[in-house]
Amino acid sequence: MNVLHAKTRWHKVEPDEAVVAKLAAECGIDPLIARLLVRRGIDDSEAANKFLKPKLEDLHDPYLLDGMKAAVERIKQAIADKEKILIYGDYDADGVSSTSLLLHVMRTLQADVDYYIPNRFREGYGINKEALALAKERGFGLVVSVDTGISAVTEAEVAKQLGLDLIITDHHEPPEQLPDAYAVINPKKPGCPYPFKMLAGVGVAFKLATALLGRIPEEWLELVALGTIADLVPLTDENRILAAFGLERMNRRELTGMRALLDVAGIQREVTAGHVGFALGPRINASGRLDSADSAVRLLITDNEEEARMLAEELDEVNRERQELVEEMTQEAIAEVEQDKERHQHVIVVAQKGWNVGVVGIVASRLVEKYYRPAIVLSIDEEKGTAKGSARSISAFHLYRALAECQEWLPHFGGHSMAAGMTLPIENIAPFHQHLSRLAQQWLTDEDYVPQTALEDELRLERVQLPLIEQIEALAPYGMGNPTPLFAFDNLKLLRLQLMGRDNEHVKMILQDGEHLLEGIAFRAGGMEKEISPCARLRVLGELQVNEWNGKRSPQLIIKDVAIPHLQIFDWRSNRKQLDRFLDMDAEECLFVCGAGSEDEELLRGAKYHVVSWEALGQGRCDEEQIKRAKRVVWVQAPPTMSVCKKSLPYFANAERLYLLFGDKEFDDMLVKTPTREEFKKLYSVLVGKEKISLSKHFSSLARVTGLQKRALSFMIQVFAECGFISLNQGEIKIHPNPNKKPLTESVLYQKQIEREEVFRTLVYSTYLELCQFLVSTIAFTHIGGLANELQRENQSDSRLSATGDSV
Repeated sequence: MNVLHAKTRWHKVEPDEAVVAKLAAECGIDPLIARLLVRRGIDDSEAANKFLKPKLEDLHDPYLLDGMKAAVERIKQAIADKEKILIYGDYDADGVSSTSLLLHVMRTLQADVDYYIPNRFREGYGINKEALALAKERGFGLVVSVDTGISAVTEAEVAKQLGLDLIITDHHEPPEQLPDAYAVINPKKPGCPYPFKMLAGVGVAFKLATALLGRIPEEWLELVALGTIADLVPLTDENRILAAFGLERMNRRELTGMRALLDVAGIQREVTAGHVGFALGPRINASGRLDSADSAVRLLITDNEEEARMLAEELDEVNRERQELVEEMTQEAIAEVEQDKERHQHVIVVAQKGWNVGVVGIVASRLVEKYYRPAIVLSIDEEKGTAKGSARSISAFHLYRALAECQEWLPHFGGHSMAAGMTLPIENIAPFHQHLSRLAQQWLTDEDYVPQTALEDELRLERVQLPLIEQIEALAPYGMGNPTPLFAFDNLKLLRLQLMGRDNEHVKMILQDGEHLLEGIAFRAGGMEKEISPCARLRVLGELQVNEWNGKRSPQLIIKDVAIPHLQIFDWRSNRKQLDRFLDMDAEECLFVCGAGSEDEELLRGAKYHVVSWEALGQGRCDEEQIKRAKRVVWVQAPPTMSVCKKSLPYFANAERLYLLFGDKEFDDMLVKTPTREEFKKLYSVLVGKEKISLSKHFSSLARVTGLQKRALSFMIQVFAECGFISLNQGEIKIHPNPNKKPLTESVLYQKQIEREEVFRTLVYSTYLELCQFLVSTIAFTHIGGLANELQRENQSDSRLSATGDSV
């Protein structure tokens, strides 16, 4: 039993059960599925059926987008007149897929078309004047932007002056003043009647492609899914349709470049939104982050198998370089935070020269994952005297609003509530950080610094059956606006735990609830086995999936978080005290309990750990507050007496984990069992009437006559001597003829034996369950709970230990 805190706050929104019941009845679905839909804002049967069974026919008319008619007419005129058309894209996955999509469509329409994507490092984001001038020089008369341009007011004027017609297709938030372009297509544009506002850049390009072709370009839907999923737009309404059918096309592996990309990514099974987000998207993004996105576009438009394989391998290599660079920068950023944690307590701002600006956003995300603080990562350019970087936030801290409050130090910035980019003078970094931290202190509570996870429902294992999981899978693809459903399971027994993976980085569990079992996998959770004992009662949060292996399908839980809401007693009793097991634990949380003056006490104090002796606890000579703050209490040695143990236990009432390390070796100086009064009487009757007895001559005879072991016999003789019944002198026993009557308990040796035997019987030779029953019945621990009898029902001793704790 150990309190194991969940990594996040599990949050559950209770839907209107009347609406849930009505939806379940009308659609003929499990109430659980109805509950998931209602939580996603889908509360009528028509919307539910559209969500569960997306259809291409449900896509909106592209001509509902303001500016579409003018754009289509101008492009068709350019094609008819053999006019050169330039597709102007962006260097991220959305921009690359948008560019590739329109290139495919334009070539199908036999247009004279080429593309241009700016270099992140030389040109930065968006349309730039130099690129427009170059386009004019190369003979282009029409420029069509994708995934960019909505803020290009100045650039649109330059295009006019150059005699270029500019069609802008974008999905970003429009500024107050729109560019004066030939046509501007953006569902978020003021006055645009288009019913769905959350298309990705590639979604807007798809609408233009549909209008140009006069049909849905199904053969390139996988490009649309790639950009839509990678750009993290909500996978609802049209985006859900585009993602679902795009993934279906992707699984056919018909597009040459995409097939090569899937191969280098090692994706052999069914492609999911997760694969796009974590494997395909990053490889497409990598080229634009480190160099030019040109190779990514070439991959997605080629029909040549050899070229596709070469470009895919190139992107894979660049992605590995990107990963190594991100890892290196992340470690440097973490080191900077760790050097001065107090300064970064509320908001993290780290800055170094030489950091690659193409990956600072990823590093900021890594810092948020590790510390759950708003994080800003800046690359310093000493020649320009500026720092440029990216920010990522947490749900309770509106990043854009906070940056707007810092304009005194922040001349250039942009973004939204969760992400932003900025440039500022180097000398402004410190005051900017200080003001952000003050804002966080004003706006946030301590609870806001603990991440929150949306919990869909609480289930019992008996509900986890293949038909239910298959119904849940109908909600895929998952992403923004349609998160993967996570379910909580309470009071589970851990039947088995094993480590998996090349470096034991994954954990596999067999979970049990009554007669029902479920396999759970926790990825990248190596080390969790130290936090969970074999018989703990777990509260688990995870994603339900169907596991297919050797043609067999079975339910599986992908574990996202684990909590154990009660005290746990770790039975590590052994004669081999493995104190190194605690080296990676927070020293401030640990309290070690030893015998006064022992080697262990000296060793631990020397290592700067919090240590207290049993003797100090028993006499009340200790820092009570420090002891009560300890979350992990480690009994390195057994208490000298049960009286001392019982006096000490109240100090540990707030402990979350109790570790027992002692074995039976420290009891070698005592008898396993105290001789009975009858045995004492029998020995005394043998001794009485004899004037002297030589131990060297008669000790073996005494043992044989009394039937006592030699160690017990020696102990009893010493007790008799202490009580004045006999005297010992140079190996000879002299029996006192008329000794005073005294109880055996007046012997210090006898008292110590009785006390140590009680400790041995209660704390060393006991089973795990007996140990727990003693501890819980003696003191009311704050964190106990979770079961009817407030204890695990089985022995939780380490399987490598015998009953006395020795290794076997």
